[in-house]
Amino acid sequence: MHASFIAFVVLGIIIVAIAAYRIGVHVSKAAKQESPEAKNKISFEDCLAKNAKAFKYGSFTDARDGETYRTVKIGNQVWMAENLRFKTNASFAPGNEESNIKKFGRLYTWTSALDIPAEFADQSPAKDLAMYEKMKDANFQGIAPEGWHIPSNKEWEELMANIDPKSTGSELRSACVWQKPGKDSLGFFALPAGYRFNDGSFRHFGRRARFWSKDEYGTANAYRMSITENSIDIEGVYRSDALSVRCVKNA
Repeated sequence: MHASFIAFVVLGIIIVAIAAYRIGVHVSKAAKQESPEAKNKISFEDCLAKNAKAFKYGSFTDARDGETYRTVKIGNQVWMAENLRFKTNASFAPGNEESNIKKFGRLYTWTSALDIPAEFADQSPAKDLAMYEKMKDANFQGIAPEGWHIPSNKEWEELMANIDPKSTGSELRSACVWQKPGKDSLGFFALPAGYRFNDGSFRHFGRRARFWSKDEYGTANAYRMSITENSIDIEGVYRSDALSVRCVKNA
């Protein structure tokens, strides 16, 4: 075999090897950049300690299971500064890991969050007029503990009125866990618990926070308030999805 041909083949192998190595390094760096640890070095414990000094947190203990929650006043509202952890049917551990519940709370389907029959996952609660009238109450309790309730769209909008209209929700996001640390300037401490689809798959743990509203959106959907690292909005999703619950205190 001609020496020049052999040299050409060897050179080709070297070039391919170098290219493969560079691609591998690039992929490795990209993976590290996508991990929360790569962008956020603030520990959960340090986050809590900082907030404890910055805000006048209250405290509430759920008599049903003894779970204690931090509470915070924002404007004229008092919110739990943690996601609800009360265990019930159609509630799930974020990311399908029980160890996540203490920090991130549980995920609930809409009917579970409102504590109404599961049949209303795909039909209007108006079928049961007595229950439907109760749901119109401003302090409709749902799965919330006594003295608290599931927020309506109006109450989510009132909360959002405390932040810049052009904000991506940074004022509500915690400074820890998110890849892009939030400002958490109101003490709301929103954590990205992600959500669960009806097929049993868990999505966006560590990336998105979704909270139920008690308000319907069509016959099979309901409203939710969503926070990502780049946006905040109120939109409709399937009632069979399982999302976080934040409780607001009765007026």
